[in-house]
Amino acid sequence: MQCPGYPRGKLEAVLSQSLCCKARLLHYFPPPHDDDDDVVVDGRSNDATKTTTTASTTTAASEDDTDYSTWCGWHNDHGSLTGLVPAMFLDSNGNEVPCPDPSAGLYIKSRSGDLVRVEIPPDALAFQVGETTQIHTGGILQATPHAVRGCSGGRSSGRSSGSGGSAASASAKKGRSGGGISRETFAVFMEPEYHGDMDIPGGRTVDDTQKREAEVHLPRSVRVLRSRWKEGMNFGEFSDATFAAFH
Repeated sequence: MQCPGYPRGKLEAVLSQSLCCKARLLHYFPPPHDDDDDVVVDGRSNDATKTTTTASTTTAASEDDTDYSTWCGWHNDHGSLTGLVPAMFLDSNGNEVPCPDPSAGLYIKSRSGDLVRVEIPPDALAFQVGETTQIHTGGILQATPHAVRGCSGGRSSGRSSGSGGSAASASAKKGRSGGGISRETFAVFMEPEYHGDMDIPGGRTVDDTQKREAEVHLPRSVRVLRSRWKEGMNFGEFSDATFAAFH
């Protein structure tokens, strides 16, 4: 879909000229070991009984989005674009390990409400659209609701590994349950400068920017755009309204 009123090069100018872009190393602390809500049985989280999964797309049996946000709650980035590298998982000794829980990691929600677990290839970068770009394109591009699901931190399943109560057996069970595993990643948040405009393109309307039928698929913790953004705002004012809405 094309937007004739979109100023040519607007996003490129934000990415190349703004002095407010920032990068952050993100550390997700290991989940508690005594979380009874996520017990691993036969290598699967008990949440597997709540979902139907095809490839990497998940349709929740319940409408509880919080099942997928134990490491980071559902939100939209309010800037223009966010760049992400593949995540690393570390054990309690700081050694890199494969993710022990196939249901853990980054999740996004599509415009149609599908939950998608995102796996970024090791040699790739991923980009998420932010709310500023949603406004600048008059809703043609939509911000990406996303959350991070933690590794199952529950107690071991109680199944014997054949070595009795040895330390090796306990260690194996701990690793299998995700206990002591942290997640590390690096994100670059690209956004306009404080006084940058937040105007919609000619030919688009406020209602185009976030259609009410699209709002119904937003996770419950994501504040709708119309509640924070008003025509005539600059990026700083929009940022202040967004921070106030969530904090």
